[in-house]
Amino acid sequence: MKLVNHRWLAVCTIATTASIAVAGCSSGSSGSATQSGGPTATSSASVSGSANAGGSFGLTVGVLHAFTGQNAFFGLNAQNSCKAAALNIDAAGGILGHSLTCSNFDTKGDPADAVPVTNRMLVSASHLVMVLGPDGGDIPSVLPVLEQAKVPEMNTVGDPRYDTQTSQDFWRLTPSDSTQAPALAYYTHQRGFTKIAEVFTSDLSASTTTTPFQVSYTKLGGTIVKAVTITPDASSYQTEVASVLAAHPQAIVGEMDSQTAATFLSEMRQQNGSMLPVIMTQRAIQGDWEPSVGPAIGLASMGKYVTAIAPALQSSGAAFTAFTSALTAIKANPFQAKNPFVAASYDGVTAFALAMEAAKSVDPNVFTAYIPKVTTPGSGAVVVSTYAQGVAALKAGKTIDYVGAAGAMVFNQNNTANRPYAAWAYNADKHNWIMGANLPANAGM
Repeated sequence: MKLVNHRWLAVCTIATTASIAVAGCSSGSSGSATQSGGPTATSSASVSGSANAGGSFGLTVGVLHAFTGQNAFFGLNAQNSCKAAALNIDAAGGILGHSLTCSNFDTKGDPADAVPVTNRMLVSASHLVMVLGPDGGDIPSVLPVLEQAKVPEMNTVGDPRYDTQTSQDFWRLTPSDSTQAPALAYYTHQRGFTKIAEVFTSDLSASTTTTPFQVSYTKLGGTIVKAVTITPDASSYQTEVASVLAAHPQAIVGEMDSQTAATFLSEMRQQNGSMLPVIMTQRAIQGDWEPSVGPAIGLASMGKYVTAIAPALQSSGAAFTAFTSALTAIKANPFQAKNPFVAASYDGVTAFALAMEAAKSVDPNVFTAYIPKVTTPGSGAVVVSTYAQGVAALKAGKTIDYVGAAGAMVFNQNNTANRPYAAWAYNADKHNWIMGANLPANAGM
């Protein structure tokens, strides 16, 4: 069966509409997937219209993230989660017999770069069946491009504006910031902190948590004695630190990237003579945070005073073992095995692959409807923990419920998987974050 170049047509239409120049929009061109989003490849064959084509051809996951710049940790996490999932998928025979490859495309964390890189991915990635990413400030500009091209994407973006989205090409693997904020408020109040200072950076990913946190914490009876928004990565925050300490808070609650946190918290310790308890969002458990903040305030202080509120993670069982074994096999940073966002992305790639198996098609227009069918519990559904288990159950005619390394992934009507949150404490001896008990949904209210 001849492969039809539908994606080439879609991308060139997008480029024309948005007045974006895309090299390679030539009907007679051909090319292969780029691993970095570098020089523009010419075109690629779409899987649409060739989902049941004979022969063996490889499928591609486009890992569309920042691999350079301040948010490069997004790309590193997504890259290894994808590679680990692909390793287990291929070991089990692939997706309907097709191997899976993860190709990286660097948005640089800049919307100005993200759109042309997305277009480049769409014309160059061979048999693109799904996109992992982007996150942060890139997704508002990139999502319309992917939707028009009808390519399903999965993400871990927290922005509440997507809480009511209806696109069937958007799949959020982790909870919204609107649910993180109540968990943050609940934990803070349960610790007995009734008067806190709120410190968030001014970037988008941090700002989406502030208002829902204030609402939840106030309802619980807490008082915010000082609210400060700081510019990321400044050379000093002496003035802001002084204003926070003058309000005499019992604790600091907020979100800061690694460099900002290292500077702010070290200056706070200097001015105050000691650390205050610090409760951070999920940003603190990312791999770049401890290497920056630990030396700045001391690993012992980080372990004693800093807590992070982040999605819960399974820490045992077949799913977690398959996940961690695959990460070891691809030589990933051991730190990533304890990262719920890496686990969720691994689960996302696995679930999409199982949806293709269930649909008996690699055409996104067909298999996206099967994503919730392979992740939702129900009467008669067999719980599976790995891709291999899922394929075996499907071949036996069973309905499956994939529960992966990050736990149950049940999508709501807006395609968000609302997982529980937990309090994570840093263990200075093990140099890793340790998950505590799950927190009640919506601050227990």
